[in-house]
Amino acid sequence: MQPASFGATVVTDRPAEVAAFYQQHFDLQIAIDLGWFVTVRRGEADWELAICQRGHATVPDAVNKLTESTNLFGFVVEDADAVARALTEAGVNLETEVVTEVFGQRHFFVRDPEGTWIDVIQLVAPDPDWLAANFPASEG
Repeated sequence: MQPASFGATVVTDRPAEVAAFYQQHFDLQIAIDLGWFVTVRRGEADWELAICQRGHATVPDAVNKLTESTNLFGFVVEDADAVARALTEAGVNLETEVVTEVFGQRHFFVRDPEGTWIDVIQLVAPDPDWLAANFPASEG
């Protein structure tokens, strides 16, 4: 099987509030809004994020009963520091500081209004020592 596209779903009691969070802070646009079901996406991207009303008949009972999100979405951005500043200025609490990882990411974590974890990632050059230790040059 080769999926044609990808989507993830946040199940929530507040679809409009969660959708507004992604619109305001990640520049995603609403593609579908049925009230109980909203999708957001960026332009013509071949992925989307769905937001569905908890308790709706289309959501399995086992999922409806969950109240703590264990999902973690990663969004790659051009400038993690700028996104962190904008979120903080808008009153959104960051779950971690912005840090640079040796493997080539500058990132931080934040949560949406439903509690879904978001890893905001800026790709940076990996540390040369880490790169050499983990991807040694092939012997010829």
